Amino acid sequence: MKDIRLGCSGWDYRDWEGLFYRNNDIPKLELYSQVFNTVEVISTFYSFPTEDMVNSWVNHTPDDFKFSVKLNRLITHEKQLRIDRGVEHDVDKFCGHLEPVYDAGKLACILIQLPPAMEFDAGLLGDFLAVLPGKYRFALEYRNLGWVNHEIEALKILEKFCVASVIVDSHLLPVHLSLTADFAYIRWHGRGKKVWYDYSYREDELASWEKRIGEISDKAEIFGYFNNHYHAFAPENCIGLLGMLGLETAGHAEAAAMLEKGRTRTVRVLTLDDFSENESVESLLSGCMDSTRFEKAKQVKDIEILKSGNGIVLADVRGYPIYIDTVKKLILHDCPDRRRTMREKRLCKHIGGLLMALPEKEARAVLSLVNNREFEFSPYDKTD
Repeated sequence: MKDIRLGCSGWDYRDWEGLFYRNNDIPKLELYSQVFNTVEVISTFYSFPTEDMVNSWVNHTPDDFKFSVKLNRLITHEKQLRIDRGVEHDVDKFCGHLEPVYDAGKLACILIQLPPAMEFDAGLLGDFLAVLPGKYRFALEYRNLGWVNHEIEALKILEKFCVASVIVDSHLLPVHLSLTADFAYIRWHGRGKKVWYDYSYREDELASWEKRIGEISDKAEIFGYFNNHYHAFAPENCIGLLGMLGLETAGHAEAAAMLEKGRTRTVRVLTLDDFSENESVESLLSGCMDSTRFEKAKQVKDIEILKSGNGIVLADVRGYPIYIDTVKKLILHDCPDRRRTMREKRLCKHIGGLLMALPEKEARAVLSLVNNREFEFSPYDKTD
């Protein structure tokens, strides 16, 4: 059996406090690395990592710890992998920021996540993969269902350049176990109806992955990350699967016991019906959007909330970043629809969908300020 490393997508989540984290005096990454031996860094999708940041990663983790790092959206979403837009330089620059992690032997892989709208293009894919620095390992996750119709050709191209085809568990695509590199890369996004990540895998669902991992563990090293981070479901499910694989440690058992103890009250997702204030979230939201955008906002499902708490919300909605600061009264977002509505201080479907996915208390705090036109709306800064 090859090496199997399972962890979570990100580690800095406020709703993990009191469940997975019990000591506020120790950096969260340091506490996380006492339980898991790998993590997927997703903040690098929004901004290039700084020198202080990567040095902190190295210094706050054990020697055998591994980081997988998400490639910046400038390359995947803005420039769409196109060589004629200078992505080769951008990739080299991004990788250069990761040198301290690589030199410390702690860089597992760089994740290339494509936008949902990106269709398969053999020429574009091959040209991009050809300029990737050879000393790093890369994994590619496509999210457009049309790729399934070109799966054989896509896998051949990935195999030619030794880039792993990401194996995903989500509502969007069927599971495949195709190996195109000397390692496998798995992502569990969750199966929530509104927000994928707000989901806890059942025991039988995890057991199905025990069998799948068993099928490929003799052929390839495995890196896997649970992205269902709501309510600390990710570390809980990860520990559960590690136990099924016979890889549970004393640290896992201790963390599992702490999680179980912390769930003394039932965790559930609040709905608009639970809202007890004089004006509901839906009512507030309808006052910030026209009826067409409001209905479209209800259909938005590809929502990834990266941070939520202390007046800050950072999220990815259908490949577009959204940053909300209720203290500074600021919303940063950039999409074609947002640019059209910015002057009127009206909300686009992406922001509307995000607010409907947030806990009601946080959503209402944002919407009350928006309704009072107390917010500054600005484009999301794509620079690092």
